[in-house]
Amino acid sequence: MSGSASQQRHTYNNGQPYRVARGRDAPRSGVEDRARRGAMVIRGRPTAEQFIQTIVDELRLRFYRRKTVSNYKAALQGFLRWFGRPPNQVTRDDVRHFLLFLVDAGVGSSWVSVNLSAIRTAFDKFCGRDVTWGLATPRKPKRLPLVLSEKEVRRLLDAAPRIHDKLLLGLMYASGLRVSEVSRLRWRDVDFDRRVINVWQGKGQRDRQVILPQLFRALMTNLSTQAQPEDFLFTGQRKGRHLSPRTAQRIMERAVRAAGIGKRATPHSLRHSFATHAFEQGCDIRRLQKQLGHVHLETTTIYVKVARPSDPDKMTSPLDRLAQSSTTLADSSLSTASSQRAVGTLRIKMLPKPATAGLRRADASLLINPGPRQVELAGICVREARPGWVTLDLPSLEKWESSLSRLTVGHRERIEDPAFFELLQRELPRRLLALPSG
Repeated sequence: MSGSASQQRHTYNNGQPYRVARGRDAPRSGVEDRARRGAMVIRGRPTAEQFIQTIVDELRLRFYRRKTVSNYKAALQGFLRWFGRPPNQVTRDDVRHFLLFLVDAGVGSSWVSVNLSAIRTAFDKFCGRDVTWGLATPRKPKRLPLVLSEKEVRRLLDAAPRIHDKLLLGLMYASGLRVSEVSRLRWRDVDFDRRVINVWQGKGQRDRQVILPQLFRALMTNLSTQAQPEDFLFTGQRKGRHLSPRTAQRIMERAVRAAGIGKRATPHSLRHSFATHAFEQGCDIRRLQKQLGHVHLETTTIYVKVARPSDPDKMTSPLDRLAQSSTTLADSSLSTASSQRAVGTLRIKMLPKPATAGLRRADASLLINPGPRQVELAGICVREARPGWVTLDLPSLEKWESSLSRLTVGHRERIEDPAFFELLQRELPRRLLALPSG
């Protein structure tokens, strides 16, 4: 090598030797090369188990939500089980045939989308394969949210047998909380002074604040004195665990049946009802978006479609106008029969009280004799609010806890069954109306 070439190679800059730029000063390419081997998470020819475990570890390192990791893992296991060969042999046609297999099996568009997202993330994003190139996310049907009326919400809360059940359903309706959010609330998240509930890392890993209903403030203050700040508002069966969302769904199902609501309402229906009723009462759409924790305003505007008009009298159905100028349309009555389950030997004891203004009242007790000892469930108040209209005041199951503990597990389950509540709704008013009104 000549001297000039050596001197040109080791040039100096202000007396300092030349160095290749590193770190933040290093030159960067504007386009990332996904085909680069260094960008691939998995190399070689792994087995299906090794492939799935590596993908799961990578998802956890990138802080994907636990539910997303679980869904992606289940989707990849189903795909590779169907494929039956090593993951490195997957092609674009194999992915397309697998998705067609799911569609022919009657799977919904949501689960097909989850499978496509899992395959795209694992093979394309993490391995640079492009096996989902040209496959679009399936279309989802656009359905209106199921909304309960205010009367149905009131009946639902009245039908909840336990105080904690009323509080669980009431918070979802009063604050618009998701079932996964309300089940993980801790007492430290409730700010009684500012009347807000802090929701930490809700859907989309976002924090927000929702309103604390004034109706539950006294009850929650009393319950908070009996718990630690780190305790959950709604505890599960295992100590130190929160209530599972599936258990909350069962509580909702029992309350819907007991209230006699014909709609297929779920805990998320209470969130829809909160948003719809708040918008009907004049709540600003932007404030409602913040309360619900929506990222896009378009998600919140769906409640505009199901909200009733501010002045419903101005919007009249053509059938109503037709009925006004024609004969009266007769309503057909529908009778529903509910299944009854025996609760041992049950006897209802009525203790009449002096009538007030011709309206009858009575105290009722349930006498259950499943074994040698009789169990009495007292504290039921039956009264006639107006002629022919009877209301029931049932105590919460917590007040009957000492008496229920003397029953068998089967008898306790039947008492908590909504069909038993429907039996009391039919039998107690009938017996009260049979009493003399004088």
